[in-house]
Amino acid sequence: MPRSRIDSYYSLIKPAASLIGPSPRFRISAVAAIVAILAALLLTGCNSQSFQYAPEPPNPPAPLAPPQPPPPPLNQARLLNGNWMATYPGGPLRVVISLDPMLRGRNYVATLVDPSKTIPAGQVVWRGTLDPNVPGLVLADQVCADNGFVQARNVKARILVGDPSNFTEELVNPKECRGFPVTYTRVGPAPAEPQRD
Repeated sequence: MPRSRIDSYYSLIKPAASLIGPSPRFRISAVAAIVAILAALLLTGCNSQSFQYAPEPPNPPAPLAPPQPPPPPLNQARLLNGNWMATYPGGPLRVVISLDPMLRGRNYVATLVDPSKTIPAGQVVWRGTLDPNVPGLVLADQVCADNGFVQARNVKARILVGDPSNFTEELVNPKECRGFPVTYTRVGPAPAEPQRD
């Protein structure tokens, strides 16, 4: 090819080569430099504090439980089940106190074992329930009768429990029936805890 043609060909290629860009060797080294810069940025970003695992916060201490008040003392009136001796007229007479199986809750039934002049053996002498507001108090209906179980009627009574082995029964109106107040004394040991209602 003649020199003039080569020069004219080169003059056409040179501007086109400048449009395409630098030489392929330069492009490879530029790409490598960009990759190296990006890798360096990525590594420094990953090593920053925001990308590190934060240490686990320590478990907070358990809250202190407030001191609990002592449990209330056991209501002694919940321990009336059992065998008793009562000072009814003509006594002392044996009485058995149990829970009424027909009623729910603490409903006592006192049954006379020994007969008296006014009430026969096996007769319920009083029925009572715990007072919900006053410990040691049972509100009762006492059977009152004349000699021979004549004119039997119920009168209101209060059972005042001092301890599991002794209590006193008094009438709300003391003139309704004679022989009151009546003192009960337990026969045998007192229960340690109440029978289930």
